Amino acid sequence: MKEKEYFVKILRRIINNENISSHEAFNCLKLLLDHKLGEANDTCFGAYLSSLMTKGATIDEVYGLIDCVLNYDCQELKINHDKSIPLCGIIGSGKDDVKTFNVSSISAIVAASCGVKVLKNGSRSEASVAGTTDVFEYLGLNVLENNKEKLEECLEKTNFVFCDVKPYFPRMDKEYMGKFFFVHPLSYILPIASGIKFDRVLFGLANDNTELTAELLIKLGYDNSIVVAGHDMSGNNFDEISNIGPTKISEIKNGKVKTYNIMPDVFGIKRGKKENILEGKCVKDNADIFMDILSSKEIDDKVNIILMNAGTLIYISGLVNSIKEGIELAKDSILSGKALSHFNKIKEVLK
Repeated sequence: MKEKEYFVKILRRIINNENISSHEAFNCLKLLLDHKLGEANDTCFGAYLSSLMTKGATIDEVYGLIDCVLNYDCQELKINHDKSIPLCGIIGSGKDDVKTFNVSSISAIVAASCGVKVLKNGSRSEASVAGTTDVFEYLGLNVLENNKEKLEECLEKTNFVFCDVKPYFPRMDKEYMGKFFFVHPLSYILPIASGIKFDRVLFGLANDNTELTAELLIKLGYDNSIVVAGHDMSGNNFDEISNIGPTKISEIKNGKVKTYNIMPDVFGIKRGKKENILEGKCVKDNADIFMDILSSKEIDDKVNIILMNAGTLIYISGLVNSIKEGIELAKDSILSGKALSHFNKIKEVLK
């Protein structure tokens, strides 16, 4: 069957509310990534993702999509590191209702300063003012560094390595990046795609279906990981642990998922104000927020959201037995100046 006929047949089934197999989901995405539908490729890409989302994507369907990204498009870079120490990631789905500053990026630095081996992957902004890559670049990091020895050196010396997605996913970069501003099935799992593989991950989801992402992570072989969906008090969502409202958490341990809800006061943190954690108006504003937090000598709402997210990353690494203990380590690192000093060390290696 010709590529166009195959794709249209599958798309019609989805539109008619019929589930497809993971193999079929893989094949359709492969056709799109290979630009097999010509001038209609972008239109068909949007129709494919939106129709799956409207129908309600199954775990098998989303798995087929991410399987294609990871095992067809990805040009993985395998770096050497001590396998007895987990390489932990902190990632977000984007497409939030609440546009926060670069919480995961700062949290990654703080956790690394506390001894966690951290892989931060990221990209330039799609739906926000400044993506991880934009801010790190502004602050002086060589964000497109993909030399194996240099990245290994950075991880060994600083517990931190950054991986921009662009060099490792050539087809996704060409056919997907910058074109989708709405939540779609890949939003549930795509941030896991990295040129370097995580061992454990703190996954922020701007959607309440944390259980779906947790089940997908298990299917991809992840354990000791956490999926979170933060909210403000009006129910608007964002892809971090929230210090301004409730957070839904799906925690993976020993291949099983436990879901629960928390408020900031569970960790002794006062609920903050939404306006205090919003992103700046430009890359410089967000870079200034980044440095202000690392330079902080007192606790405010911006610091508190970092403490909650960095503390959780420290917890999944196994360095502590609870998120609350992780928060205390993160607090000490920021207030003592250790986190700022550590970031300067990272800059020196990745200049």
